[in-house]
Amino acid sequence: MREKTKLATLLVLTVLGTTGLFFSPAAASEQPAPAAVAPQPTEPVVVRIHVRDTEHLNAVAGELDIWETHPNELYVVARVTPEQHQWLEGLGYRLEIDGDKTADIRAAAIGPLDPRFHYFDDYLTNANGLYIKDTLQSINVAHPDLTELIDIGDAWLANQQDEHHRDIWVMRITNEDAAYGPIESKPAFFLFGTIHAREVVIPELATRYIKYLTEGFGGAGGYGVDPDVTWLVNHNVVHVLVMQNPDGHWVNEQDTSAFRRKNSNDSNLCANPANAGVDLNRNSSFLWGCCGGSSVDPCSPTYRGPAPASEPETQAFQAYFASVMQDQNGPNGDDEIPPAAPDDTTGIFISLHAYQDEIYWPWGFDDFDPSPNHAQLETIGHKFAYYNNYTPAGTIFYDVDGATDDWTYGKFGIASYTFEVGPTTGTCRGFFPPFGCIDAVDGMPRNFWAENLPVLLYAHKIAATPYMTAYGPDADNVVALPAFATPGLVVQLSARVADHRYVGDPLRPMAAAEYFIDAPGTDGTGTAMMPSDGTFDTTSEQVLTSINTTGLSSGRHYVLVHGQNDAGDWGPFTAAFLTIAVPGDFDFDGTVNLADHAVFAACLSGPDVTTPPPGCSPAQFDVADLDNDDDVDTNDFAAFQSLIGQ
Repeated sequence: MREKTKLATLLVLTVLGTTGLFFSPAAASEQPAPAAVAPQPTEPVVVRIHVRDTEHLNAVAGELDIWETHPNELYVVARVTPEQHQWLEGLGYRLEIDGDKTADIRAAAIGPLDPRFHYFDDYLTNANGLYIKDTLQSINVAHPDLTELIDIGDAWLANQQDEHHRDIWVMRITNEDAAYGPIESKPAFFLFGTIHAREVVIPELATRYIKYLTEGFGGAGGYGVDPDVTWLVNHNVVHVLVMQNPDGHWVNEQDTSAFRRKNSNDSNLCANPANAGVDLNRNSSFLWGCCGGSSVDPCSPTYRGPAPASEPETQAFQAYFASVMQDQNGPNGDDEIPPAAPDDTTGIFISLHAYQDEIYWPWGFDDFDPSPNHAQLETIGHKFAYYNNYTPAGTIFYDVDGATDDWTYGKFGIASYTFEVGPTTGTCRGFFPPFGCIDAVDGMPRNFWAENLPVLLYAHKIAATPYMTAYGPDADNVVALPAFATPGLVVQLSARVADHRYVGDPLRPMAAAEYFIDAPGTDGTGTAMMPSDGTFDTTSEQVLTSINTTGLSSGRHYVLVHGQNDAGDWGPFTAAFLTIAVPGDFDFDGTVNLADHAVFAACLSGPDVTTPPPGCSPAQFDVADLDNDDDVDTNDFAAFQSLIGQ
């Protein structure tokens, strides 16, 4: 451990007004002479703060509401009060008011959050009836064999007299059938959201992923419909905490001009109620307050709280996480850097934030050497960036301590990440972008959901052994033809395996590919696939094989394909469906009888209708298409009648 040298540890602090802003006269003496003084603002503004380097920024960062970092240009963007503006200029920092973003905070004063966004519950009426609590409960009721909605604890206001009770909910998604193994033994992906209340796109992304894994979303995904979703839900488990800070979110639901970031704990002697609360992303117990990356001022936007994990929201999350994720880097204390987690560490954690279009991983501070698994964390971070095209920055340019992802990695060894969703410029910038930016509707130029779905699926796929699997190639374009086959028919299986690492990570040639049916197997023990050109010698290969369906049971199967590079690294699986059935046998009992007739009738939709009607699943539609012309019409009905009794 190297000794701390940052100005933020100076013990001589001066309180400025009721903002709770602290500054050091000693720090001021070390700053360059002040620039020419511009007219002082009389209300909050958004400014560019120009700095020399990270040390120069860290001297003040813990007291500021920093929105963006631009390390290459040596400035950050922050919302400051008139008092903070005067303080910073007095310390010699060069400030420029950002007119566009200052206009944003003025425009935000128009009133409540757009009701196309979910509100937490109906304590405040959403004109569209969209409530996180109701959405989660509805999905949980609809999918009792796949989901479990868990109340892990209370937000701060729940235990205050005459205040509204808000619970913190986790949706666990996995097939609970014992045939797929004990839930506690399945590879786990933890998706964590809305620790900062004003980041309103985050619960929308989290709820979309829950829907994608269950009922489907936007015409894609869906358990039993999408092969990757189906195998992931069967063999892995995901825990989705949609909203860690529901009290704070409620404040922004009422009035987006609040820009509420922290929780609603007003018991820590902040004179200005609008600035009260604890920054939950500085309150985690691992190395809490270690490194100048948080504030002791109860009014500061980065106030870390009076003690490690002092807040009920933090306590609820940490207790639940510890109950479902494995500790794999040893029993280190809260103030102790652990050894490296083993290569076969299982589990992965992503904390969704807004905004910056960047990806970070531990540590959030630089007072210690790089994290023990730094090289592996960096490789995974680069791979994530391949999928969502964000910048794999690693760190945020200034020190942060008490952060959630530092706790999940520092205490458990689990690969842990923060995604900052959304740009710093353009229509979709900021904490309250137009709703259309989530799905590229209303003419908006961004599609946050489409950008991040591939990376969430990738994280889900590598959850078994992320520190190993991320080094391997990816499989895509997996196709089984025909996808519907009678027993004994030979099916052609094809896929592409390719190395997608980038940002300076060396690409490696392919060395092997294999497939498994219905369950991921041990690397290297599957059925081999061969390159279409006869030789594994490039970083991207088309691979092929034939599947003899003799002996496969009737019903829908998934074929799982993955590849290996020449360093011996196996990558994650990608799946395709393969259905084995006698034509017309909808219940897969080996015969076509009257029990199948009702199912066929539900699928009968007419010529040139290529999508299943309500009441007919995609698998049933495939079985009903007896003449293989992609629709179910009277020709198929005639063929079905001829099969009854066979």
